[in-house]
Amino acid sequence: MPGPIDDRLRDAIAAARARSLAVARDWTDEAALRAVTTRFADATTLAEGEAAARALAEDAGWVTALLAPWIARLRDDPLFEPPFKSQRDMLRTGMVLAETPVASVTMAAIDPLAPAARALPDTIVVGGRVSWTRYLRGGDARLWRWRADRIDDRWHGGIAAPARPLGVQPLADGAVVRLDGRSDAMLLVDPATAVVSVTITLRHAAAPFMREYDRRSGALVRVATLDDGAARSTMLLTLLRELGQADAEVFDALSRDPAFFVRWDAMREWLASDARAALPRLQAMVDDPHPDVRAAARAMLPVVEARMEPAWPA
Repeated sequence: MPGPIDDRLRDAIAAARARSLAVARDWTDEAALRAVTTRFADATTLAEGEAAARALAEDAGWVTALLAPWIARLRDDPLFEPPFKSQRDMLRTGMVLAETPVASVTMAAIDPLAPAARALPDTIVVGGRVSWTRYLRGGDARLWRWRADRIDDRWHGGIAAPARPLGVQPLADGAVVRLDGRSDAMLLVDPATAVVSVTITLRHAAAPFMREYDRRSGALVRVATLDDGAARSTMLLTLLRELGQADAEVFDALSRDPAFFVRWDAMREWLASDARAALPRLQAMVDDPHPDVRAAARAMLPVVEARMEPAWPA
């Protein structure tokens, strides 16, 4: 049975939650937040977004202005919940400070005593987006960097060029680091003290994929789309095939999707569901704008056409 202390604690948490929600409703009108988000209001290109991101990274006084009121609230009200989305894993604690259609602004703290801070991961990630990071505290860590050609540039017969190391960069307090996540990866290693960083990640001109490479060999391990809509489309295609609900209109429409990998996923699932109905569209895809789709269509077309030929009696 819950005791009186449990009841009081539950009531205190519920009251703090109500206070937190009331404050969060007005958060988007805070001057400190508007001072950050308005920097991206007129950015319509990657270059303009980068100019705003670089300015934020190089003069990080806005971080104090943004966080100071919430730190003061927490001193007076330890159960208060600031209006930031947060996430914690075995290595870092992070939170989203601001979101705009152009960029997201996040903050992260890495615990140097966490076991994950001493164990190098097996893979490195080319995240697909350009970012600028200010290391408020560098923790005497080092940044290892790699470069991997974009799949669109060097995707020959399904074999991607390996990621290659670029070097190691010491990480001092106040360091500003630009990462072109469309082609580069980096890994923070050997922090001696806490690492605290603020990162501005831009959405303009993002790659269609994020890629993961083996850290030792540089070999491509896996690829994942950054487009939520495309990911849902490919899952829908698989679901339709598995349920035996092949709809020629749906498959045909998705075989014309702006994302080239969705176009081919649609054709692959359509062929598995009803190759005869898919054949005319497959014949047209030998002239697809993307070289990977053209190559796949040209390789598959004679196989499908051969299966469509009538079987003659012996």
